[in-house]
Amino acid sequence: MRLTERQKKTIHDAALQTFGPEAVVRLFGSRLDDHKKGGDIDLLVESPGLVENAGLIAARMSAKIQMQLGERKIDILYTWPGCPQSPVHRSALREGVVL
Repeated sequence: MRLTERQKKTIHDAALQTFGPEAVVRLFGSRLDDHKKGGDIDLLVESPGLVENAGLIAARMSAKIQMQLGERKIDILYTWPGCPQSPVHRSALREGVVL
C-alpha cells in the first residue's frame, strides 16, 4: 500500500467526520500496488445507513483530506445498504483494504 500512516489516519478521520462515526473507508486501485508510482487515491466509504447529499459529503471529505495532505487527485465512491452498486463499487468492496 502506497500511503503513509499519516495519510491513512488523515483519510480515516476525514471519513468519520463527514460520513459519521460508523463509516468504513477502503483504499482500492493503483495505490494498493507497491510497485506502481503515482496515481490518484481511490476510496470507497461505506455508511451503515442512507446518506443524504452524499456527493456533497464526499466533496467535503475530499477537501478535508486535501487541506491536510496537499492538493492531489482523490476519487471517493460511497455506498450504504440498498444503494445501487456499479461494477467499480463491487470491485472496491471485494479488493479494497480498510483504513
